[in-house]
Amino acid sequence: MNSGISLSMIVKNEGKHLSDCLNSVKNIVDEIVIVDTGSSDNTIEIAKSFNANIFQFEWAADFSAARNFSLSKCTGNWILYLDADERLDENSAEIIKSLIRTNDNIGYYCTIVSYDSEVQRSNSIKYVRFFRNNPAARFIGKVHEQITPSLEKLNYKFIHSDLVIHHIGYDISKEGKKRKALRNLELLKKDFDTSPNDYILFQIGQSNFILENFSEAEKNFTQLIKSDKLNKQFKAESYSYLAQISFNNFNNKDAENFISSAIRLNDSQPFYHLLLSKIYLRNSSLKEAINELNKSIECVKGLSIFSSDNLQQVNVSLQEILYYGLQLSYQINDLKLKQKMFEELSAVNENKFVELIKLIESDSAKAFNDVSHYIKTINNLNISLLIFILSKNNNKSFVLDFLTELYGRFRNNVDVIKQYALVQGYFNKISEAIDILEDNYSVIKSDPSALLYLAMFFLKSNQNENALNIFNAIEKDFSQYYEIVQKVKAIKERLKRSIEV
Repeated sequence: MNSGISLSMIVKNEGKHLSDCLNSVKNIVDEIVIVDTGSSDNTIEIAKSFNANIFQFEWAADFSAARNFSLSKCTGNWILYLDADERLDENSAEIIKSLIRTNDNIGYYCTIVSYDSEVQRSNSIKYVRFFRNNPAARFIGKVHEQITPSLEKLNYKFIHSDLVIHHIGYDISKEGKKRKALRNLELLKKDFDTSPNDYILFQIGQSNFILENFSEAEKNFTQLIKSDKLNKQFKAESYSYLAQISFNNFNNKDAENFISSAIRLNDSQPFYHLLLSKIYLRNSSLKEAINELNKSIECVKGLSIFSSDNLQQVNVSLQEILYYGLQLSYQINDLKLKQKMFEELSAVNENKFVELIKLIESDSAKAFNDVSHYIKTINNLNISLLIFILSKNNNKSFVLDFLTELYGRFRNNVDVIKQYALVQGYFNKISEAIDILEDNYSVIKSDPSALLYLAMFFLKSNQNENALNIFNAIEKDFSQYYEIVQKVKAIKERLKRSIEV
């Protein structure tokens, strides 16, 4: 065993990512060990260009088996393990030099930041990724494999480090995430059948949540919150997932109880306070909604990804919270809060979007060309806020032109779809409104108000049977959303009487 650092990797068809990964470590590690499990692209050629030690391993649907084979080929005193879709942060060279100035058996927690440009959020999780080599160290788990349990048995000390690893593997489409989650779920279930534990069950719950198997995810996380062994931060996350499921089902009481439990376990997560604010807003508890908004802002301003307090966290950007805060100010007509949000957004270089909002509000924009140069300031974080403000604008021709542009860019946003259809209806283009909503039914089916709009357009076009089918779907799928269900029942009763007449 030499005194240097070994990079340990397993790969398959990673030609797209491998160069960037190896470039991030080439001046830091002394040895690159790559175990290939059957690549058919240029992965091997790229590895050779970095003078890697390359080994072949027959894939057996077990990530730990491949990881352990890679470990067995490493000769350095220290092991850094990465995936090809990860990059070591550029500031890591000096950090690593300080970490290896010890003869102790240590495992260093590193922060892995996973990016998701689709929702413009990142997630951080802390794992031991850098540790002193030991022939007895072994990974466990067919997927989401872990080295920590093995190092614990070997009496390693665990220390939080400032090492950051950037993970781009989940910066993919929703469908791509689902494919990964489905693959992981199959392996996780096999692991759980042979060695049931809370960590695996948590990963199963996350996979079911990504796959939108919400009833199964709810069962998983309900079981986890009853566990006495689960780390309190992962228990808080379990409560958070249950809160999200309840919130999406318009079960506000349960959503509030779950997220409040999460906050009691871990009050430094900005996302928890943001979600609770949205729940309070839905319940018309306006003072509490503002209070939780401010707590979320305080958390995100004071939070460091290097903090050891959170092993796992959703990194909600300050911009996302401020956009929500601005929309909250409009909904409750709080001018003081509105001004504060404008100032906060300008302070984080969102002044161009603020200018756009003020331009729309002032009615200075008479045609879409007057604001077209601001279009790049609109993104997934502020699009719903913009739609809300456009809905209040009386220049419907301007709004229609603006929404036509936005509909082309944000086809998966339910607020854009709803408002675009409503404006078409304003101009009595009922068939166009119906087409918009029907063409995007997979998006709007989880939004009862959007379904209600579709049913009303069906009624206007004398498609009473289609309207009735939508009303029945709303009653069935959103029985807990009392106000809309009562409205649907009243309309159905009037429709029934008109048919009888």
